[in-house]
Amino acid sequence: MKKKYFFTMILLCMFFSVMAQENKKVNAGCGMASTYAEMAFMSFKKAYQAGSLDDAKVLLKDAVGKAKEASAYSIIPDCNCANAKNYALNAVIFGNKALKAADLDNLKKWAKKAMDMSLDVMTAIPNCK
Repeated sequence: MKKKYFFTMILLCMFFSVMAQENKKVNAGCGMASTYAEMAFMSFKKAYQAGSLDDAKVLLKDAVGKAKEASAYSIIPDCNCANAKNYALNAVIFGNKALKAADLDNLKKWAKKAMDMSLDVMTAIPNCK
């Protein structure tokens, strides 16, 4: 009985190891796009939570730059994810609109949309290729 249990556990471990390796192969080229999208998301979130217009704009500039990087990395040949690129470019557009906002409430509205688009980049990447 113990041998059957041990053998079954070994087979299950091998199966899950192979599946994990296959999953890594599919998304390996999009790692940087995902990383920059996550960093953009965090910066947009901090801008959304900022208490002053000036503080939020500093964070937004950083977030827009990271969203641009996510867009660039999503179209490299190893990743080639058009949906992620489009979401990242939308985050850039919304981030730029937030930068042009004259008041904190309007800035937060656009920062929230940019934050959502950055999250969509991370959601789209596993479905690429």
